[in-house]
Amino acid sequence: INARWAWGNSDGSGVGFVDLERGWTLNHEDLAAANISVISGINQDFHGHGTAVLGEVVAVDNNIGGIGIAPGATARVVSQWRTAVTYNTAEAILSAVGAMNAGDVLLLEAQTSYPTATGYVPVEVEPAVFDAIQFATSQGIVVVEAGANGSVDLDAFQDTNGKHILNRNSPEFRDSGAIMVGAASSTTPHQRLSFSNFGSRIDCFAWGQDIDTCGDGWTGTATDLYTTGFGGTSGASPIIAGAALLLQSWRVKQNSNRYTPAELRGMLGDATFNTQSAAPASDRIGVMPNLRAISRNQNPFWWVRHLAWAWLILIGGLLITPGGTLCIKCGAQDPGYIGDVIVSILGLISIALGISGLLSTFAANRSNRNPR
Repeated sequence: INARWAWGNSDGSGVGFVDLERGWTLNHEDLAAANISVISGINQDFHGHGTAVLGEVVAVDNNIGGIGIAPGATARVVSQWRTAVTYNTAEAILSAVGAMNAGDVLLLEAQTSYPTATGYVPVEVEPAVFDAIQFATSQGIVVVEAGANGSVDLDAFQDTNGKHILNRNSPEFRDSGAIMVGAASSTTPHQRLSFSNFGSRIDCFAWGQDIDTCGDGWTGTATDLYTTGFGGTSGASPIIAGAALLLQSWRVKQNSNRYTPAELRGMLGDATFNTQSAAPASDRIGVMPNLRAISRNQNPFWWVRHLAWAWLILIGGLLITPGGTLCIKCGAQDPGYIGDVIVSILGLISIALGISGLLSTFAANRSNRNPR
């Protein structure tokens, strides 16, 4: 997703992030300094899973472990376990929304079984959860929802009333406003992984395998555990959440209004400049965000920075060039002339600044080739 390139503009600072699931190891050595707190609910089980998710997004930029996609974001968690024996996803969502600001990012690390489905499906098929998500997005909260690991064609899915509620091309479609995420291979071209759900409801995809992150990805609680094999739509969704956080953080840094949920979903899922899957017509998992392309689409005059550095080099060259029709190091007899030595020094400084600026810009561009 070009996270390293995006770090030149933002790191998640100024934006809130909430992970909704069942458990976490919040004192993990690569998360402890992030000071992640529990909004509500019980930190009960599958701690290694939650730890892996948090590691992808906000692992601390230090000398151990890894670095999260948006390490500057302010992270909190909310549990589906409302008490030790009570489990309620919709209630957890509403609790989180009450503690969040418009433009913050809420990640739903959950999936559910359903009577008409042969595998797991997105949690928004449950009416109460759908209503909670729709309320969240109406309040400006950006909701990123795992598409689930059920190998289900969501366009063909029907609820218990026989309605195609997840098919965008059906008049029965219900839009919660969430950004729904599928899973693809870590190798290129990115192919839909067999377990990932698919269909027109899926907005984006990201890696669903081979993800380096904190924890063991499942039930482990040790504070120094790491994995190189996290995945599923559980692994893909935090990548999309991280992309959303970086884009929002960039807006905050510019003192601009935060993107709305609809604006972010449109940018992250735009097929005209984001990364296509290997076979879009059959994969049907949307696109993988390319933060560099999104940034340039939002700022079509990105090339001005390159031109400015090149202009400094040109001016510096003219300052130190003796004689010639383009010489601006002429006019020693003119009033106010400051002398050859000073002009030469100014010229050399101009050239050095221009070269340094261009090299820095090209270095940032090259980091695009090795995206996280």
